[in-house]
Amino acid sequence: MSRATLGIMRLACLTLALMPWGARAAAPNSIQIEGDSAIFDQTSKNIVYSGSVIATQGDLMIAGDELTLALVEDDVDTIRTTGAPAKFSLRQTPVKDGESQLADLRASASTIIFAPIANQLRLLGNATLQQSGNIIRSDAIIYDLNAQQIRADGDSERVRMEFEISNTTSREASERQ
Repeated sequence: MSRATLGIMRLACLTLALMPWGARAAAPNSIQIEGDSAIFDQTSKNIVYSGSVIATQGDLMIAGDELTLALVEDDVDTIRTTGAPAKFSLRQTPVKDGESQLADLRASASTIIFAPIANQLRLLGNATLQQSGNIIRSDAIIYDLNAQQIRADGDSERVRMEFEISNTTSREASERQ
């Protein structure tokens, strides 16, 4: 079998494995991607999807105009999405019954880079990150989802944050006075 034929067969298998119609009930560890077109570059091990691209993995969703999936040893290293804006959402649920519910996360930016293994989200260009009523706006935001740490930097604009203050906190403070 020629190298070209083998390459086409690998691309077809990989594309079928990643397409949402390939398996509607996806396991949390599988990524499904759909777009108007896809190009697999075997040399760089990148798959570039174009045209209203949507990628899902369990409760995670990334959408944009173009999405590049970078592979390292046949595993997804990074997912880079561009758009006007590109969008990211993650529905967060407690790990155990006794833990409190984590708020869903929504983000948008000109470029979103998600590293699934490191569980890190980078938002670049007109970036917004929202969780509960809390909103962060900046030129660049890096969010380590495992450590729950956010770093925001403003090049041309200052970092802006809005925090939702619960009514119980306000009531407790006024009762103490």
